[in-house]
Amino acid sequence: MAADAGLVQGSVGAALRFVRENLRFVAITAAIFAVASTAIAALSMLGQTLSIVAMVGIGLAQTFAYAAFLGAALFGAQAARGRWSMDGWRVWSAMALIGLFLCIVMIVLTIPVSIALAAGPMVPYVADLQAAGSDQAAVMAVMTRFLNENAGVMLLVMLFYGVVWLLLTSRLYLAAPASVEAGRMLTFETWKWTRGHTLKIVGARLMLLLPAYILMFALSALVSRVFGFNALDAASVQAATTANPVGVMIYQLINGFIVTALYASLEAGLSAHLYRGLKPPTA
Repeated sequence: MAADAGLVQGSVGAALRFVRENLRFVAITAAIFAVASTAIAALSMLGQTLSIVAMVGIGLAQTFAYAAFLGAALFGAQAARGRWSMDGWRVWSAMALIGLFLCIVMIVLTIPVSIALAAGPMVPYVADLQAAGSDQAAVMAVMTRFLNENAGVMLLVMLFYGVVWLLLTSRLYLAAPASVEAGRMLTFETWKWTRGHTLKIVGARLMLLLPAYILMFALSALVSRVFGFNALDAASVQAATTANPVGVMIYQLINGFIVTALYASLEAGLSAHLYRGLKPPTA
């Protein structure tokens, strides 16, 4: 148990070493993903339907980049170059199944959460909702007032969902590297491998990936300002897409590189290191 604890605590350093020792591979992979995601994002300018296709395509491309990093962490950068495509489909399939599972869990949790809200904070607004009837504008006005007047309650609800999501994804955190090493999709088979280590995995993720996410978020916002729009404001992005599409595409290129090089590579290094230490000898 002490060895396992040391493994989890040392995973942050192992992830940082992986990125430092493979900077060239990380940079090349991030650049390829950035170009691919920018080309896919250009589709969103052609219509609303294609924007949905572009969103899915960018997610798929990012999964393939993550799979390439996993392959490099598990087998070395040279080996990863020859297996990234198949690894990408395995990781994408595993993540899709886990995503479906998380979606079902969140929907199920919404039932008791909704009942608790209806029996508590929502009580003073029931009469107004009934008076609004089928008037969608009136209903939205009541709900907006509820959200504004109960910000603390909604923050607790969001924190609850966030904690559940973090615990479940940490319990299944080894699925991606396991799928890469096994050469086939593995998901819930890895559930028992993290038993007793979930909180340690959560701690390692927060220690490494939270600062990386904050830095990535800040850099993304800063780069968007350079091109004259606010990446955090959907209306500003939409206006910039119409007025300065070239600038938005350049931003997409830079942002795609930042996300992949700064965040995906660290997460791959972290999950691969945890996988090596926590998988059973018979797996």
